[in-house]
Amino acid sequence: MGFKQYIYLIFCILCFPLVGQIYEFTPPVRFGGSINSSADESNPVISRDGTTLYVVRTFEQKNMGGIYDQDIWYSRQKSGEWTFPIALQALNNKLNNAVVGQFNDPSDSTQERLYLISAYVTERDFEKGINIATRKRTDTTWSVKGKLPIPGLDIDGKYVGYYMSQDQNVVIISYEGSDSEGEEDLYVSMLDGTEWSSPEHMGSVINSDGFEISPFLCPSNDTLFFSSNGFKGEGDADIFYSVKKNRWNNWSKPINLGKKINSPKFDAYFSKRGSKVLWASNRDGKDCDVYTSWTISPPKLEIETQVINVSTFQGYDGSAEIIIKGGVPPFKYNWSNGATVKDLTNLRKGSYTIVVVDAVGQKKNAQIDIKEPELSETKTIHFPAVQFEFNRWSFINDSNVNSFDSLKFVAKLLQDYPNIIIELISHTDSRGETEMNQALSENRARACYRYLTEELGIDPRRIIPVGKGETEPAIWWNKSKQARFTLSEDYINQYKSDDLIYEQLHQVNRRTEGKILRLDFDANTFPEAPKEYLQYITIPK
Repeated sequence: MGFKQYIYLIFCILCFPLVGQIYEFTPPVRFGGSINSSADESNPVISRDGTTLYVVRTFEQKNMGGIYDQDIWYSRQKSGEWTFPIALQALNNKLNNAVVGQFNDPSDSTQERLYLISAYVTERDFEKGINIATRKRTDTTWSVKGKLPIPGLDIDGKYVGYYMSQDQNVVIISYEGSDSEGEEDLYVSMLDGTEWSSPEHMGSVINSDGFEISPFLCPSNDTLFFSSNGFKGEGDADIFYSVKKNRWNNWSKPINLGKKINSPKFDAYFSKRGSKVLWASNRDGKDCDVYTSWTISPPKLEIETQVINVSTFQGYDGSAEIIIKGGVPPFKYNWSNGATVKDLTNLRKGSYTIVVVDAVGQKKNAQIDIKEPELSETKTIHFPAVQFEFNRWSFINDSNVNSFDSLKFVAKLLQDYPNIIIELISHTDSRGETEMNQALSENRARACYRYLTEELGIDPRRIIPVGKGETEPAIWWNKSKQARFTLSEDYINQYKSDDLIYEQLHQVNRRTEGKILRLDFDANTFPEAPKEYLQYITIPK
């Protein structure tokens, strides 16, 4: 009979502030004083002020229900030593009893609260749930106030355990439900106003075909510790941790706490206060005892950034790479533009901030500034979409593309930089005859020229319209392949069976862009613009 079979209704633990390392510990030692006895001790819970330790004893002749009963025992710290444990008779009965957590009463600051596993009406009315006991800080007697109302707590098996979050708004429950992966699984119930939600399964990543018990959640509610026999470990049951991603049913792959904590036998009920950790283990024999260790400070989280600036004026090809040094994985990334990935690509000029958080809550932020090249001759200007109908030079202006707004952007650019002269370049796709595409591109460039000068009032001497036909296909970023490709006819033809992307890529080639030619425009000295720029050329038959 494995040790787990002796633990009935006591999979519970109190959350204390989590500071420091979670995988590197000092060698384990048995808890000092008289806490450990010839009976089984498990489920260590330290009060918030650090002066009282609650444990559960099994196979103790003095338990109210006999040796197979489980009662609450407690010890107080006086002058640096722990007193001889005493049974908490006011809250023990002939059922199985355990402390889930000790907190301040949120409704009355003069009272403290204990969350308990047991039943205090009659044994006949026993149900598997959490009871609440309170007392004045000046009193010694606890008063049971009733049961925590968690609806739909459908417990199929005989084992159940609870964790109450530090803010008393989240309960993690370990039990065998109708949708469990194996034996006991982890479920969550949350307080919404005055109502608790029905338990929700926490997902198949942290729940295995074995059992998951004794949950412990750090105060930030995003790092979960638990014991399991369903993942690769050191022995009968090991303690693991996992980090919440974005939902209560979405967690990172569990990580074993290692040989300093876990043994070839049963290890569970991890608790932590400051840098001191406690847990229960039968590593030294058949009896379960409380062990303690100290965390070693985690590697300090540091981040560095590598930036690739935009290569062209008004371009979108900047990137930012984050280099992680130290910290405890896994890491979370939160960018100011909403991205949650480690590195960013296809960035335009601007400032971007990132916040990196590691598994123990260490946080680092950085600002990344993407810059453009200095304004100079020959620099390319990437315009917003200026698109044309197929084989025409009339603008597309609909709910998807507003070419007029794009040209207003070009006008604003010229107004902001009154000394530049640009070459306005139009391109076509590769379909059609080369000579016709060349003429078509020139007319598209002249259409932009006419709108900018006649409708938006830009000095015609500052724009030179040029058509490049099909000679300079665009460079396209393929997100799925994380690479850039030239949109040649051969490349686009591989998508011919997919009409949508095939047409989209041809449309990318039918683009308009600019190039800075000069930085010395002077309205008083520059000659008149050629009149033919306002005239469309004849398209070859």
